[in-house]
Amino acid sequence: MLKLPKLLMLAGLLVAALAACLPQPQRFTLTAHDMLWSLHEIDIRAGQPVELTLRNEGALDHVFQIDDLDVQVLLSPGDVEIITFTIKQPGVITFICSIPGHEEAGMLGQIVVSE
Repeated sequence: MLKLPKLLMLAGLLVAALAACLPQPQRFTLTAHDMLWSLHEIDIRAGQPVELTLRNEGALDHVFQIDDLDVQVLLSPGDVEIITFTIKQPGVITFICSIPGHEEAGMLGQIVVSE
């Protein structure tokens, strides 16, 4: 019969092994400046979680929006927000700043999802 310390050690090893099997998120940082995003294209893999850090280093409010994922995040100057999502199918998804006039000024980009 195993003693409690050995059982706890085995349980810890099992948890660590299972965690290693989980897909690690793809991490990106997207920074809003006054009228532009720092990235215009983000390349990800389908089915793998994405962790996207959103920063606003500009002087204006911005709203990061992905219509296809029903994502909308208000970023006031100095704000930092982290969102996570998983896209299961390959394709191209557009992100914008939905503040009137910002998309037209160039605050848009694409998430390119590959197999």
